[in-house]
Amino acid sequence: MSFLDCIETWEEVLLRPSNFYREMPKTGGYVDPVLFATVNLSISMLFYLFFNSEADVLIDAFSKAPMVAAIATLIGGIGALFIEATMLYVIYKVIGGTGTYEGTARFVLYASAAPMFIWIPLVGWIFGIYQFYLYLVGGKFVHNMSMERSALAILLLISLSFVSGILLYYLRKAWGV
Repeated sequence: MSFLDCIETWEEVLLRPSNFYREMPKTGGYVDPVLFATVNLSISMLFYLFFNSEADVLIDAFSKAPMVAAIATLIGGIGALFIEATMLYVIYKVIGGTGTYEGTARFVLYASAAPMFIWIPLVGWIFGIYQFYLYLVGGKFVHNMSMERSALAILLLISLSFVSGILLYYLRKAWGV
């Protein structure tokens, strides 16, 4: 996937998600979606470092070992997207979805186009919410279900993530970590 292909894909995902996900191949491997997400995460990370005053921890890590920090951040970001895809796949299957894990991972990786703008002060959160909309549309087409059922899957993902976060917080506190 060339950089020009990334720009065209990015535009299609953000501006015409229904068309993109309707026509997106549900198979074909992970290379193109992972490359696309890597470009998005790299650009987002750079803008975040430049424009966010709370990025001191990342800036410190980058100043000491820039390549290690960059690679670790990208691997962590891609890993997080695959974890979300796994959670969504299970949720979609439980509520009657017919798609595959590969199709789910592909739409989640392509939805990484939205958080590329999350670094923008005061309005960045809108792009985080838009990423959930992209999940909603992607799930609709990959798992052959209504928007309402896909919305249920997204709400279950958010709820599960929230509960998991609370549990991890209290477990860390109980273990003194």
